[in-house]
Amino acid sequence: MATSRIGDEHIPKGHSDTKFLLDKLENVETVEEICNTLEIIKGPWSLIYYKKSLNRIITGRDRFGRHSLLWNCLNGDGELSCPQLIISSSSQCSTLCEIPASSLYQISFENTISVKKVYSRNPYEINKKPVSDHEFFGWIPDFSDLLDSKSSDQIISDYLNIWQKEVEGLKAALLDSIKSRVHCQPMLCKACVLLHLNGNQIKCTHSKVAILFSGGLDSSVLAALTDRVWPENESIDLLNVAFPLRTKNNPTANKFDVPDRLTGLQALEELQKLNPSRKWNFCEINVELEELLEMRKSRIATLIHPASTVLDDSIGCAQWFATRGRGVLISNNEEYVSPARVVLMGAGADEQMAGYARHRQKFANGGWPLLVSEIEMEMNRISERNLGRDNRILADHGRAPRLPYLDEMVVEYLAQLPIWTKVDLRLPIGLGDKIILRALAFQMGLNKTAIEPKRAIQFGSRIAKTEARKEKGSQICDRLTKSLVLEQ
Repeated sequence: MATSRIGDEHIPKGHSDTKFLLDKLENVETVEEICNTLEIIKGPWSLIYYKKSLNRIITGRDRFGRHSLLWNCLNGDGELSCPQLIISSSSQCSTLCEIPASSLYQISFENTISVKKVYSRNPYEINKKPVSDHEFFGWIPDFSDLLDSKSSDQIISDYLNIWQKEVEGLKAALLDSIKSRVHCQPMLCKACVLLHLNGNQIKCTHSKVAILFSGGLDSSVLAALTDRVWPENESIDLLNVAFPLRTKNNPTANKFDVPDRLTGLQALEELQKLNPSRKWNFCEINVELEELLEMRKSRIATLIHPASTVLDDSIGCAQWFATRGRGVLISNNEEYVSPARVVLMGAGADEQMAGYARHRQKFANGGWPLLVSEIEMEMNRISERNLGRDNRILADHGRAPRLPYLDEMVVEYLAQLPIWTKVDLRLPIGLGDKIILRALAFQMGLNKTAIEPKRAIQFGSRIAKTEARKEKGSQICDRLTKSLVLEQ
């Protein structure tokens, strides 16, 4: 678990959130009461809980699937055909799949192992105001009329003048989310926490928090907001990964000057201007092809499983090397391994604020109503996609992923806003998508970053081009399947 609150109860500082939850579960008697208690947890979790008085196991994970939990029960309801049930946070067995995050499950042991769905979650919805399409969508300011006469900065300023309250609300929700994510841990790095557990008195001066940092909009906003809630004397690690460019046409070029490296350095410059006294550890993580091939085969493929597409391979490998945190600090050109236990990631921003190219296609085909439907669909399936995979990858390095954009309060805040206050896809790429987040970045002083177009990690880091293959992201990746060594 990684939560500071269960329902309206705040977990006292220094107390174990797991122990706090177990104490609450011990005081309830029925499966329904157990499910109701689990459903009010704020934060990422997965759980296998045995209630002795019922001789039942209750299992599941948070509705966004931020923690990995897998089993070999393919249908999720009814009797198992296999003689044993396996539930695990890792993916060492070839028959395992992610436990659906849309429900909670009861496991009973009479004559056979029986799995029953005992709680189903309500679907994610946007804007429940019962108004007609004309009233709902007809009065929106059309910023696209301004494109010929105003710069991107001026358009964002005009947006801020209209939607200042909404931008401030998002800022407040994200600040609360980040604060709870970075402070809900001992103020010790990975090495010092081990010394502390062995009884040593430690004053840790190392980095405790890192950010998966491309220099794009999502990660830069997280960095700027983290700066506001993190103690001034504490460093923050910015983990920036790159794979080699093919530079045949320009042999003198730096093969690791990939798009994410260049935007990362640009965003670092803006962050340093915002807070010159902060120690920003910008870690250049350069990965050669030979190491990529070796580590995919020996380690990464197993962590990515049961995910298996080309996209899973590209993103999973890039994240594994990035969050390993081994590289060179640009401040002194010295080798560095991040000791941070918590890594902030930007997952969830694109799904909620129309950051993908497919959102533009939906908007072009069906306007605001179809865009709303697409965002609802994406948020309802987000647990099925990649968050369990990401959790396994970071856990392999002893780090905990934290996803502020998927904090329950942030999600609820964005969901209740009218769609046109968050995005305006009549504006071009790098402006209309996620415009509410761009306005927040601009307001905080990240002026260049605020108008950077969306660039996925597999393209920004150039891992998708490293092995020079022409393939679609949705295809099954033979590099993964050939590398897997799993128990049957």
